[in-house]
Amino acid sequence: MTECFVGRQPILDQRNQVWAYELLYRHSLDNAIGDVDRTVATSRVVMNAFVDIGLERVVGHHRALVHVSDDFLLSPELTGFSPERVMLQISDPIPSGAELTTTLRRLRDEGHSIALNGYRSDLSLATLLPWADVVKLDALDLDHDTMAAEVATLRRHNRPLTLIAKRVETMEQRNELAELGIDCFQGWFLARPEIITGSRLPTNKLAILQLVSRMSDPDMETAELEQLITIDPSLSLRVLRFVNSPLSGLTRRVDSIHHAVVLVGRTIIRNWVMLLAVASLEAAIPELIKNALVRARLCEQMVHEAGVTGKETAFTVGLFSLMDAILARPMDELLESLPFTEDIRTALTARAGVWGEAVECAEQLEQGAPDGAAFRTISSHRLSDLYLEAISWAEEATATVR
Repeated sequence: MTECFVGRQPILDQRNQVWAYELLYRHSLDNAIGDVDRTVATSRVVMNAFVDIGLERVVGHHRALVHVSDDFLLSPELTGFSPERVMLQISDPIPSGAELTTTLRRLRDEGHSIALNGYRSDLSLATLLPWADVVKLDALDLDHDTMAAEVATLRRHNRPLTLIAKRVETMEQRNELAELGIDCFQGWFLARPEIITGSRLPTNKLAILQLVSRMSDPDMETAELEQLITIDPSLSLRVLRFVNSPLSGLTRRVDSIHHAVVLVGRTIIRNWVMLLAVASLEAAIPELIKNALVRARLCEQMVHEAGVTGKETAFTVGLFSLMDAILARPMDELLESLPFTEDIRTALTARAGVWGEAVECAEQLEQGAPDGAAFRTISSHRLSDLYLEAISWAEEATATVR
């Protein structure tokens, strides 16, 4: 079986809600660019990945944006894509001739959505605009004036188009693009927040962070864990809701925090309390909370798989690695109020030590760069599996938290 990594990157709408996920994939044929037969084979590998992995595991109930070659568009195997779940993305250059446009017309008639990736009006890709539903413009490739001109021209098109800006690097850039009329945004701006200076973190949020950091102590007594949960009625209720959900794996009903800790285990309960607390922070971009949960679960599982002690600490570090983006505060400022050990601090600020290595590996997987992802002796194929498992877990967890 050919190994295939499948990751995802969110595309957010103007309300910062997930509009779709672009699938990011790598495989053993990546270096065979330009070979038509291998290009078609690449697309088949992705199709197999959908079958083997399951689209639901990767994108949940959202739509997927999948890059396909022009060769694959002409392939009958395209019928394996569901128009309701998958949008087809085409990049420049494209071949000349009527066959491709005839195929695109047929695909649109069948209900498929076509996205043009890296669009510019001076590229051959522009000839496909009549069959497009989505147009992606490169925020790094186009300066402000050129972007404004392209958006204005596209808005005069004879039917509505969804305009996406990709490679958006900062929140400031995202806001400028929104003013130009861009509908959706994609890029690493999620992890590069606008830092708010000159104001203190609200007391309620600081209390939540201090609760989470206290929970990160693996030597915490069970009695203290139960006390920290029970003093907050809302938190107690949500923990019991989790324990009685399919995520806990229990088949009997649980009515007390003490029995929850005994039956489920203190590590799982502790992680779940941390998850609930972070979810209550109400980030400006909800997807950041989900990303933090993916990292937490992935770091925990990688450390466990590699036989390194301290998977509880790995979960904490993964969870907090996006806290600066979630709260729009510098990491150093956040850590001043939290009783973390020095190894956790250096992992969060410098990606140092075993916990820092785990976060760095998670970041590479998020960016669709598995070749740069490494953690101890875990194979790249296994890292891909753990990443997908973490995504599934985070999707289920956030659904339960709501």
